[in-house]
Amino acid sequence: MYEPGDRVRINDQPAEVIRTDSVGDIEYLRAYIEGVGAKTVSVADVEITPIGSQLDDLTENFEQFHPAHEAVDAERFDLRMEALNLTIAHEQGQLLSISNSLVRLEPYQLACVNEVMESLRQRALIADDVGLGKTIEAGLILKELHARNRADSVLFVVPAHLQKKWVRDMDRFFDIDLTVADRAWVEGERRQLGDAANIWDQDDVQLITSMAFLRQEEFQPPLEEAFWDVVVIDEAHKAAQRGDSPSVTSQMAERVAHNSESLLLLSATPHDGKGQGFRSLISYLDPLLVAEDQELSRETVEQMMIRRGKQTIYDDNGERIFPNRDVRTMTVSMTPAEEQLYEGVTTYVQEVYNRSEQLNEPAVGFAMALMQKRLVSSVGAIRETLRRRLQGLLDEGGANQELSEDAEAYLDGEDLEENDREAAEQELETLTVVKGDDALQTEIKMLQDLVSQAESIPVDTKAQQVKRYIQQLLEENPNEKLLLFTEYRDTLDYLLEEVSDQPWAEEILVIHGDVDKDDRQQIEDQFNHGEPRLLFATDAASEGIDLQHSCHIMVNYELPWNPNRLEQRIGRIHRYGQEKEVKVWNFQFEGTREGEIFELLQDKVENIRSQVGSTADVLGMLDDINIDDLIMRSLQNEEPPEATAAELEELMEEREQTLLEWYDRSLIDPSTFDAESRERIQDIMDESADVFGTEADIRAFVERGLEAFGGRLEKRGNQLYDVFLPASLSETGAETQRGPVTFSREFAMDHQGIEYLSPDDSVVLGLRERLSAGEDGVVGLKLLPFIEN
Repeated sequence: MYEPGDRVRINDQPAEVIRTDSVGDIEYLRAYIEGVGAKTVSVADVEITPIGSQLDDLTENFEQFHPAHEAVDAERFDLRMEALNLTIAHEQGQLLSISNSLVRLEPYQLACVNEVMESLRQRALIADDVGLGKTIEAGLILKELHARNRADSVLFVVPAHLQKKWVRDMDRFFDIDLTVADRAWVEGERRQLGDAANIWDQDDVQLITSMAFLRQEEFQPPLEEAFWDVVVIDEAHKAAQRGDSPSVTSQMAERVAHNSESLLLLSATPHDGKGQGFRSLISYLDPLLVAEDQELSRETVEQMMIRRGKQTIYDDNGERIFPNRDVRTMTVSMTPAEEQLYEGVTTYVQEVYNRSEQLNEPAVGFAMALMQKRLVSSVGAIRETLRRRLQGLLDEGGANQELSEDAEAYLDGEDLEENDREAAEQELETLTVVKGDDALQTEIKMLQDLVSQAESIPVDTKAQQVKRYIQQLLEENPNEKLLLFTEYRDTLDYLLEEVSDQPWAEEILVIHGDVDKDDRQQIEDQFNHGEPRLLFATDAASEGIDLQHSCHIMVNYELPWNPNRLEQRIGRIHRYGQEKEVKVWNFQFEGTREGEIFELLQDKVENIRSQVGSTADVLGMLDDINIDDLIMRSLQNEEPPEATAAELEELMEEREQTLLEWYDRSLIDPSTFDAESRERIQDIMDESADVFGTEADIRAFVERGLEAFGGRLEKRGNQLYDVFLPASLSETGAETQRGPVTFSREFAMDHQGIEYLSPDDSVVLGLRERLSAGEDGVVGLKLLPFIEN
């Protein structure tokens, strides 16, 4: 059998043996293959021939060689050994991502990564609570797999509105460049590869696509034949199987899940209080573990799922690292004019909704639900909605419209980017079911009256009360910062206009769907580190920004009808690193149907959360309860709010009972991360910290390696360098420059615009491959200082 360091040819490809293993009678060889990387092969399946050592050619006339002789280049020998050491480092069991990523790593995150990497196969459901960093954990695991040459083909499947966030985070924190697989990519690949090629089955691709795009029928046959080294499915509960017939999305998810080596399912709400969806997620990971007539066992779930809640993570002193949160409702009494507008619009919505039901026009009913939501948001939002609907009826004359692709997707429940969602909603706002001129004129007259009522209310009571609250907060606590959310751009614009005369108006930063992602990053930094004390935002900011270090107070101008969205909002400030109790103030009109239902909903959620300790689990069980439908049916049937609330409570109690039963069996109970857990992962972190050597070692290797091929490393400041790549190492085939770069991970994290030259950077990888290839440096001869030459 071969020994570590032996030079061999594996199927005529030069290679160097790393180690040998055997399982039973089968012998395996782990080797670094030139041009391929580290790979494990069965000795019986390949042809292995030894390569004669250069030393054999030298031993007969060894005395004739001097250390300066090109055949025994000691400098190149040392570099080759360093390159081999870096390669072997990737074979170690430590957490390689610690040195290779630009993110401040928390012990509980590394514990998750370590648990996944210690498994025989990296297939897991990561179900940590909102705000614990599932994105970071997925990126770290992918980085670990990359380092071990087990991530040549990667596919991310995410909701459409999260694609850009994933692309940004993977590039920003892990230097992973994801290609968006959209229609333009598909057409480009088909032109390049030919129509007969399977564009999804390629090596060396790192793709990200949306659930909606990938579930298209045309892609299903080629996906059946494709295979991925790594698949990551975000918001995996949206792809779970529910009901008797699997959805198109769940069928697609099952297909790519089963055609992958490593699989990460990410979801803060994996369980909906029923059980079928959760079972399907486990079956995606390993179908053999989920027998059709067998209950899931605790052992099975623990084997497949990693789950931690905010209430279960402790520091070294036994204190919870996440502070408490205090969520309160501020009720606002309507003026008589506001009550009249509310009743008038509700009556109009009821009439049109009932007609849409009778005529089987669900899109129009959907439009009426949107109108009712905007009614309880603000006078500004409902006024603009009424105006657009009136103008649409005047322009279109009640004619049926052909909906855009985005509007159709929105009707189907697809999550869209906020600006696309707003455009779809405005498109739906003008749909009607009236037939004939008389009916059309009657509806137009109703809308004109309602627009007139809305325009007669200069500012609603809620805006005035929110303005007073902000004024009082800043007067009593001048150093406080406040985050305000509203669901609609119309309401945001309306509120900004109302407070424009306030002394603090110039301090307001704004994020909405039309604000570019890069600009959002700048606004986030300005709010966190600058003078502005106020950030007003739509739900475009409810994911992807972290404000826990600068802010602990939030105002919800209105409650979103989707409880998950409310939790996402709170998650912007109730995250790891928050040191103060989080204060959330929900402003809500008193005496409305929606207000009573939301009050019941919030009370019930908090009550169940107090029993199970996880908000995410409570939200998971609400996932398939259609709050919109409940409210609209109560309008349609003219039911009192109490009847709707009773129906909602019954639905929630059914799911609560199932949820509590699962907790009793410890199937989804979040695991505790305490001082003992921190100590265990700290030992692994200490072992892993210098697995590649120190930062100085990497810098010296790069400097000497570049010089060996005609390049150079130039110092340009404190921990800053310029890299001059020779043509032979450049991807462009010409000499190129990179910089400023740093070899210090901490320095790169603290300074924007500085590239981190990690042990896995393309420059280091290129030097490793070139120095390991060929025969240069296989033998080195050094003259000891006490020997005369």
